[in-house]
Amino acid sequence: MSLTRSISPALRIVGILALVLLLPVVMLTGCGDSGDPASGQPASFGPEYAGWSAEAQYVGIEACQSCHAPQYDDFIRSQMGRSWRHAARSESNANWDNITPLYSAYDDMYYEPYARGEDLFVKEYRIVSGDTTHLRVEQIDFIVGSGHHTNSHIYAENGYFYQVPVTWYAQDAKWGLAPKFQKLGNNYRFGRVITDECMACHNGQPTFVPGSENRFEDVPLGINCEKCHGPGSVHIEEKQAGIIVDITKEIDYSIVNPAKLSAEREMDVCQRCHMQGASVFEGGDTPLDWRPGQPLAAHQNVFWPRQPDSLTHFIMASHPDRLAQSACFKDSWKEDSAAEPMTCLTCHDPHKPIEETREQVNATCQNCHSGQADTISALMCTDPTVVAGTNTATCASCHMPQAGSTDIPYIRITDHFIRVPERLTPEEVEDQTRFIRMASFMDRDPHPRQRADGFLTYYEQFTDRPGMLDSAAVYLARAQAAYNEAPSAVDGEEERLRASWIRLWHLSEDHAAVRRVSQQADFKAPSDAWSYYRIGESFAAINDYARAVRWYEQAVALGPDHLRFMDKLGVALTQAGRLQEASDVFDRLVLANPKFETGLNNRGFMHLLIGDLEAAEQDFRSALALSPDLEQSEANLASILMNTGRVSEARPMVEKLIERFPANPEYRQALDFIRQQGDSP
Repeated sequence: MSLTRSISPALRIVGILALVLLLPVVMLTGCGDSGDPASGQPASFGPEYAGWSAEAQYVGIEACQSCHAPQYDDFIRSQMGRSWRHAARSESNANWDNITPLYSAYDDMYYEPYARGEDLFVKEYRIVSGDTTHLRVEQIDFIVGSGHHTNSHIYAENGYFYQVPVTWYAQDAKWGLAPKFQKLGNNYRFGRVITDECMACHNGQPTFVPGSENRFEDVPLGINCEKCHGPGSVHIEEKQAGIIVDITKEIDYSIVNPAKLSAEREMDVCQRCHMQGASVFEGGDTPLDWRPGQPLAAHQNVFWPRQPDSLTHFIMASHPDRLAQSACFKDSWKEDSAAEPMTCLTCHDPHKPIEETREQVNATCQNCHSGQADTISALMCTDPTVVAGTNTATCASCHMPQAGSTDIPYIRITDHFIRVPERLTPEEVEDQTRFIRMASFMDRDPHPRQRADGFLTYYEQFTDRPGMLDSAAVYLARAQAAYNEAPSAVDGEEERLRASWIRLWHLSEDHAAVRRVSQQADFKAPSDAWSYYRIGESFAAINDYARAVRWYEQAVALGPDHLRFMDKLGVALTQAGRLQEASDVFDRLVLANPKFETGLNNRGFMHLLIGDLEAAEQDFRSALALSPDLEQSEANLASILMNTGRVSEARPMVEKLIERFPANPEYRQALDFIRQQGDSP
């Protein structure tokens, strides 16, 4: 397509700038066996809890306060209780005075957080030859994290939630780029979406907008009682009706008390959020569907690569996996053990701040490592300072040493692998990059298709190593062979397999395979929006936009508030020549989120095609104000400026494009044209 149909023949040479393709939507980043005796599903997990019912509603932490005031008062001071709050200087743990701007070398941007009264902001800017060439300011809406390790920051645009690029690292008392924003080539700027999976563990139960990627109608303020106890509406109704259970004699099934669950289900409550990695959700479940007391492995599995064992290489939220490697944990789970199985609640009171439970941890150690007195020296420890009684440190400080995290910089966390620490040689430390296998944390023997999905999720969210896709293909082939032998063994398995194959081919860029299977006479499309989107992508890859539109339309029908799906549909409609329909889609998209820069860019291109240069220019300028390096917006805006006699304004844009893309001959032709118009050489 070209602008030459709507511009003066004398300026035809610059129309070539409009041949720049519409900006593609880039996928964002949305764990062998753990050895955990608590993994897997039991044959039975007890009677039904009221909170498992679809009728049970989340009521919020304030509804619990009147009857459980002591627990409420303690919990709101705890790290979990302070996990999410409205952004205000008085609510922040960070230092907001005299901040040195943070620099991102990848995109040559500076980030400067600042406060204005109680309001918090972050300023993004670029300096070229002493001049500010780009400036974007966003107000921070929410603070994430108690400040024990970090304060991260969120901004919301019409209910769409995104992470802000700056984080306060409390232990080092310093500002830095947010986790995952620091690696070269991986600065999300203001585009990292906060999905329901993110929100499920960093906050209480939100009101998520179905059919979106990151839109919420309402979010609580902090992890609350119902995160571990389940929805409380039935419990409150029963108590108000006078239905009282003597909990010293029996279990109150109107609410889940994790301490009354089996050890396996009790561990599940903590593992839901403290065992993170590449999560795979089963049977159409979403991250918000699981209820405490239910077997977690039936809802979710988590996969993570195993490297040679290390004392220093592990992610932050891997506490149950590290604990499961401990001898005391393993011994407590043996059938002939005289002790109760160790769980997280053995040492932790989840209602209290961590700093108030340190003596409880010591006392727990002494239950097994007992001696003649209630002192550290009484423990069975051979450290000379402990034996001499001069060491007053806690047990955990030596046997659960603090270490760094591989996924979050500038933090130190307690390593829950209880052991006598050993030193690693440099060779052993270096060996941590070697991949051994993919561990399965929730289910010790996952279905091959689920294991394949684990590899696919890990590839999407954590790495781009092709070997992950090769492994996924091996496990998918095994799952397919098993299904072909017994096609009715698992309800819905055929559809799940089909969705996984389409996902694998999409990530492998084997678009031909996706097209081939989708055009078979007996093909039944999976019922999830992402599969429709991926099939649409396979036809767009060969410029078959008529077919691409049909699949994108199905994706948008299932995901009407999903901005990336809408954007892709608008692009396909534009390329198919259905410009009025494209205009309607883009208008709806930009109305939903006026800061969705790719939508602005692509709507601008659509306006070019219908000859509305004024609207196109406005969209391109809006897109560049948000993201100054959008090649398509800059090239097409330069084209508009040249075609409307503003060559001096177009020149710096074209020079910048040549600097960034020196191999593009069209940009050099455009600069030659500008010079011919009499602009300074």
